[in-house]
Amino acid sequence: MDRLTHRCSLPVRSMKKPGEIASFLRWIIIFMLACFWTAAQGQGKPVIPGNKKEHAVNAEPKYLIFWSSPEKAGELTERIGMKGDGKKRLLGFGVPTPTFEIEDRLPAIIRGAFAAAVENNLAVMLHFDLHLHWKRRPDLWNWFDPKQPGYNPDNKYNVEWHGWDGPPNKVQYLDHGELERISPHMCFTSKKVRAETTRIITTVIAPVVNEEVGKLKAAGKEDLFAGILVGLEPSIDDYSEPGPEQAKMMAKDGVKPGPLGYRALLDRGYSAAHPPADFHQALATVVQETVSFWCKQFADTGIAKEKLTVHVAAPAPIEVMNAPIWAAFNDYSRPGWSTYAVQVIGQSFEPIYDELEKHGNPAWAGVEANAGFPGSVVDWETYLAWHYNHGCYLVGINYGATGSDLPKRLEQSAFSDEALGVYRKFLTGKPLVEKAASVDNPNFRIQTKMKRVQTGIQRWHASGKNPSAVGEHLKGIESLMDKGQFTECEKLLDQALEMLGETGRAPDVYGQK
Repeated sequence: MDRLTHRCSLPVRSMKKPGEIASFLRWIIIFMLACFWTAAQGQGKPVIPGNKKEHAVNAEPKYLIFWSSPEKAGELTERIGMKGDGKKRLLGFGVPTPTFEIEDRLPAIIRGAFAAAVENNLAVMLHFDLHLHWKRRPDLWNWFDPKQPGYNPDNKYNVEWHGWDGPPNKVQYLDHGELERISPHMCFTSKKVRAETTRIITTVIAPVVNEEVGKLKAAGKEDLFAGILVGLEPSIDDYSEPGPEQAKMMAKDGVKPGPLGYRALLDRGYSAAHPPADFHQALATVVQETVSFWCKQFADTGIAKEKLTVHVAAPAPIEVMNAPIWAAFNDYSRPGWSTYAVQVIGQSFEPIYDELEKHGNPAWAGVEANAGFPGSVVDWETYLAWHYNHGCYLVGINYGATGSDLPKRLEQSAFSDEALGVYRKFLTGKPLVEKAASVDNPNFRIQTKMKRVQTGIQRWHASGKNPSAVGEHLKGIESLMDKGQFTECEKLLDQALEMLGETGRAPDVYGQK
């Protein structure tokens, strides 16, 4: 399943002016964040597991879901080696669907998913992307090309704008492992788009889901329905600081750097004369309200709140996606997040626990997860414990992406001997133990060295030295990380530290003298 990862490459160029050196320093910090390589915090001590009080165990089942297809349900059982007890711990599969793209096929896909669940005695979760993929709906987004199907100049109100006066967006940039162009960025507040969303949910999806759930209940197997995942990391893109590859695409497409979201803000009463006090917070509110709207459409058809879960990207800071952790809360569903242990939640899930506590500690889900995501330093048992030991009822393991290196790496991690052992431990009802990160973890060492490189560059900048040679030296580090070539990556970092004169400044990063 293609998934959204926001990434950028390290820009390297010749710098002579002090302002350019400051710009380089800013970029290397962005590089460390946007590539999800979370720098070690504070004094660089090992990761400490979340220490919130464990939620009370309730009677409902807990699910371990793998995003795949109904056709591979039998294969999944073979790979994991067990299904759980069928009551408290259930293995299952999740079925992703680009809703606007395949409306005519949705009923058959839903029925097939339930049939595979019953046949294999596995749980099933349905996932509906309601905003990202809508290529086959030019009748909603083609405002700019009269020679192509669906052209209507009023469609400019259905896509996001690059400014208060436009222009409307023509192309969205998406990186699920490989950067690509997709259909224009949807405007979440568009009345026409929302009307179509309501129609598809209430007349195409919900009737079939309710019918199939009714069959499960009649057979005493209602727990096989793990629920519905609503949305696919909804966000409002910001192209203010694109990476080199995206910058080339944007230049070719005539897209100037800057944020999107102006159309939604106009729809909510803001304007150039009356802008929001906080641009990102205002857009985040739009995202939260949109997710709530989507969930309400399902809830209005009789689907229980406990069977609806939203999908927000927990690792990304508000400046990246305008969708902070709190955007996952609404009155019609349970909160759910992508929970790769990087960036905002790289050291622990404390930011998630904090938001849960503010909202009464509801049951939640880590709907897109994998301990092997580039930059993660947590082991598989601790990673799943950060979920299940703290009120999580479902974890969805993802091993899909675009390109070749990232999906291979995710799948190898998801079905490694370490991961399989932890899955079986969970499915047999054994408690999961949270541990500190091992100093033997190459990602942990690399992150610590990245922190030291950052410190060295700051020292050089303060003394007036030009760090561009260091940036040139580190040019290929992102590719090495994506391919899992940790030894080569560390070698580059060690050489960079020597260039910066940081080899004698090694901190006590491992809690040792």
